[in-house]
Amino acid sequence: KSAAEVPFAMDYAFYIARNGRPGPVFIDLPKDLQIQQLTEELTDKFLDGLGSYTNDADFNRQHDDEFVRLIPDTTAIHLGAVDQGLSFQVNKDAELVHVESGHDAYHLDHHNTDTIYGGVDYEKIYETSEGRKTGKLGASDGLMAEMMGLIKNAKRPFIVAGQGANDSSEELMELAETLQIPVATTLHALGTFDERHPLATNMLGMHGHATPNYLIQDCDLLICIGSRFDDRITGRVSDFLPAAQQASKEGRGGIIHVDLRFSENAKQIKPDYFVHTTGKKFLNAVNSAIRADPPKDRLRTKDWIERKHQLEAENPIKITRYPPEKYTLHNEDGTTEEIMRSKMCVQGVIHEMDNQLLKSGKIDEAIFSTGVGIHQMAAAQLITWTQPRQMLSSGSLGTMGVSLGYCMGAKLANPTKICISVDGDGSFNMTFTELKTIGEEKIPVKLLILDNESQMMVEYWQRLFHDERYIAVRNKSPKYTTLASAFGIKSLYCDNEEELPEKMRQFLEDYDDEPVLFHARIERTPCLPMVAPGQPLDNMILVDEDFEVDMSAAPS
Repeated sequence: KSAAEVPFAMDYAFYIARNGRPGPVFIDLPKDLQIQQLTEELTDKFLDGLGSYTNDADFNRQHDDEFVRLIPDTTAIHLGAVDQGLSFQVNKDAELVHVESGHDAYHLDHHNTDTIYGGVDYEKIYETSEGRKTGKLGASDGLMAEMMGLIKNAKRPFIVAGQGANDSSEELMELAETLQIPVATTLHALGTFDERHPLATNMLGMHGHATPNYLIQDCDLLICIGSRFDDRITGRVSDFLPAAQQASKEGRGGIIHVDLRFSENAKQIKPDYFVHTTGKKFLNAVNSAIRADPPKDRLRTKDWIERKHQLEAENPIKITRYPPEKYTLHNEDGTTEEIMRSKMCVQGVIHEMDNQLLKSGKIDEAIFSTGVGIHQMAAAQLITWTQPRQMLSSGSLGTMGVSLGYCMGAKLANPTKICISVDGDGSFNMTFTELKTIGEEKIPVKLLILDNESQMMVEYWQRLFHDERYIAVRNKSPKYTTLASAFGIKSLYCDNEEELPEKMRQFLEDYDDEPVLFHARIERTPCLPMVAPGQPLDNMILVDEDFEVDMSAAPS
């Protein structure tokens, strides 16, 4: 209504973006307010006209068009609507300080309480009856003591680290090493647990490694830190965590879910303990309790760790290797010669890149971005993730074309890092006009284009779930080297395994101070393992063969 509201809206937007679960906030700023002059008179008129935010919900909803409201008999203000607003004090530095003013979903999702809640069904999570079991994180008794008893005595414990654990990699490492617990990560947590560590099982889920998918189904205690149990990591919910569910009934295990969004409590999976806090606070509290009273049996997970190593040996990520074929090479001097060349696949190219970065000791210095598709999942599987937030990718939204922009932003924010965009032709084709910005500004990013002239992930789904009725999955890709040249960007091209190591070396080492594009021509291969929708997490497609699947459960 008034430009005088803008400072309140901006402060509120930044608070929401940074607190609770961090994320983007959209501000709708109409043109008339953009050009309105913010004068002292306008400000006084706005402040004199502020309404009230009372205990009467019906009254408050009738005035929901008022963004800023005073809370009577206090010095606090309420910003936002009734169901999506928060209360604040304004301190002496003119900063917003959150005031606890409700037990509803919106308040609890943006203000964690460091409380442990006993397991209840989702419909009852907001009930505050006296009989409900609650405890304080870090206490020496009650639910904290119960929970610690399970953590210290479980024989087959398993940790899933989600995005909420990204700021606590050291604390996560301490817990895993102290109790010898295998750790899996979600897509947005890749690198929060160094995959070079022997306890790392890498990414789990629909296109995760086989080992964590098997282990999580057989664990007696799951500790899920900062992940929301979305369908990409649970598979068929009714068949998720059978061993942990049984251990819960027998009082020797169960499910511990840590999340700062209270609304995630029992939303997908009912936990035995829901800890409403940040991953860092939870890990600090648990590690402190273990240091004060270490477990007596130091070898209780020995067989469990051996099982992990056995599964890893039996289920590596497979890389298709093609036999050499004979080609006739036409030289510039008019002569010809016959050469042997082997085709490439997406997994082979990414594996070569990862291998060279590991050998050079530069993997810790790298930040990777991806588009969406087979290349994205192959990168998640085959890059050795070593640092938190090393992977920039679009998760649930699945936004094709983001890799180029993510990589540019990462390089501008981290000029000393090696920033590599791992992209597919389908995703890259959507936003390659940003090459103009890269060329003009000389942003020294590295762009790897994995080109199979296909939307391969969708093509594989259409093959399995739609009786091979293919539509809109084949691309006619441009000559990406020519495209790069048009914008003044250096480029490389490779379509065979024999030349790949040297071309990859040039891509990674020879262009530190300027942008470079590497066009890798690959064959069409699916990304396996894959858990088909509607199937248990440990029922994976491990080889590229045709299977009978539930046609009504096509992925989305």
